[in-house]
Amino acid sequence: MENRNNRLLNAKLNKYIVPGIMMSLALQLGNIVDTIFVSNLIGVEAMSAVTMSLPVETIVQLTGYCLGVGGSIAAGNMLGKRDKEGASRLFSATFIVTLVVGLLFSLIAFPAAGPIARFLVSGDGVLTTYTRDYIRISMLGAPVIGIGLMMVNYLGVENHPELASVYLIAANVINLVLDYIFLRFTPLGVTGASLSTVLGFLFAMVVFLFYIRSDKRNISFVRLNAKDFGIVKEAVVTGVPMLVFMATNFVKALGLNTIIMNQIGEDGMAVFTVCDNVLLIVEMLTGGIIGVIPNVAGILFGEKDYVGIRVLCKKMLKYSYIVLAVIFVLIMLFTEQITIMFGGGGELGREMVHALRIFALCVVPYLWNKFTVSYYESIEETAIASFVTFLENAVAVLPATFIGISIWKQIDGIGTNGIGVAFVATEVITLIAAWIFRKIKHKNSTFYIVPDQNPGTNLDFSIKSTMEEAGAVNRKILEFCKENGVSGNRANLAAVCAEEMTVNIIKFGGKTSNWIDINLCLEDDICQLRIRDNGVNFNPLEYSYDHEEFDIHGIELVKKISKSMDYIRAIDMNNTIISF
Repeated sequence: MENRNNRLLNAKLNKYIVPGIMMSLALQLGNIVDTIFVSNLIGVEAMSAVTMSLPVETIVQLTGYCLGVGGSIAAGNMLGKRDKEGASRLFSATFIVTLVVGLLFSLIAFPAAGPIARFLVSGDGVLTTYTRDYIRISMLGAPVIGIGLMMVNYLGVENHPELASVYLIAANVINLVLDYIFLRFTPLGVTGASLSTVLGFLFAMVVFLFYIRSDKRNISFVRLNAKDFGIVKEAVVTGVPMLVFMATNFVKALGLNTIIMNQIGEDGMAVFTVCDNVLLIVEMLTGGIIGVIPNVAGILFGEKDYVGIRVLCKKMLKYSYIVLAVIFVLIMLFTEQITIMFGGGGELGREMVHALRIFALCVVPYLWNKFTVSYYESIEETAIASFVTFLENAVAVLPATFIGISIWKQIDGIGTNGIGVAFVATEVITLIAAWIFRKIKHKNSTFYIVPDQNPGTNLDFSIKSTMEEAGAVNRKILEFCKENGVSGNRANLAAVCAEEMTVNIIKFGGKTSNWIDINLCLEDDICQLRIRDNGVNFNPLEYSYDHEEFDIHGIELVKKISKSMDYIRAIDMNNTIISF
């Protein structure tokens, strides 16, 4: 197989990275902003209440986030297979289910918030009151938060990562402004912090109008009957790792709150809150890069472009570790300043500094485990992704935290450093266990599991969008077909189709079309030609000949001589597949 230069795919990946980072940053920023404002304007006890509310926050986000992640990956696979109708039905079904579940949360918000807060805090008091007020508003805003999280995931796979990031940035800018207003100038207290988050998600939804009006949409709302909702299982199955993550995150948050409160008390919760928010900062930057994988790999996997999947993963890992190295150095250099930002001072502040420096060591294995889950989820290896998620967020972290605090209390009589030690141990154990699990499930396989090359016998090359290089396409394909025993008739068909399509891309693709990837695959009794370009949005299937107004020469010829012709606009590129 001739190697394509991957410049086309790399250019598109670069386009996804910045919006991905911005989206991840915006997604996590709300929690961090709430924590900083609450700790500085109300107090450390109120800051702990925000952390105590995390189990409920997780449940509120569960449906929208899981169906959004699972649905967008499944829709990406469908689009990779050119099934737009199925992707639209899946999108419509997950939207309705997310909205209905959110409304149910809203209905029980007032009667349920008090008992839930008493259960989380294990009693009554100021901390319980703060926790009740915070989670009540979160439950009331569940429909808004659920739809918002679901939509940002679909926008990524729908060639609009920039709109997803704009939505979340707008939501958090609104949250930031309202946080300051509500906490500084009104008596709302912790309620104001939670309310500002919900209103941010709500007001920013005006961004979705740009998506609805976009001509690049592959997915749209469709009318559903009762049987159509069965397709939601596609999102659930694909989103099992995320479902496991959210469920175990609930168990993790609840378990950690209980262990830390019982063994150390409110000072321990304050230390944990700082460490947890630093991990959110790591998630904001590296998570945005890793988050490109589900948006792109699902489509590449559906197309069986395994070479492209490897290019994607290597690039995302390279960028992630560069960013992570910078973050780690900054944490170590400015540990004290970070703790002060979260309201740490005096003896409590010193405890935070020591624990945070130990905790920072977990970020390297944490990043790899996150990458593992995102990648295996995208190639439908949900068993491995779910195993890593379940082990990391439930099986390992709770006993590690209990043991870490217990041992450290014997050493210094406080135990807060045990929180940092526990998280380092959890990530390392998960990393090793995941490697063993993969080796057992897929013997003699590499990390990627998928084949080194695309299936079949392939000619895979790239050309510049120039007429000079287009002239060589015909010759390359004829030589390849002759070497592999393809009949002269079929070889000529493939050569003519490739030349006609590339010439039209060069003529009418616009200034953005600078590279064209061409793949000819011989598999079984099928000769399949795939052409990918970054020109203007153009679907050859919708073109009809009109000699009086506009004529793209060769399209009608290709349609007549090919067995089938499929098109999709994916990863913001034209992807055309022609079979003989």
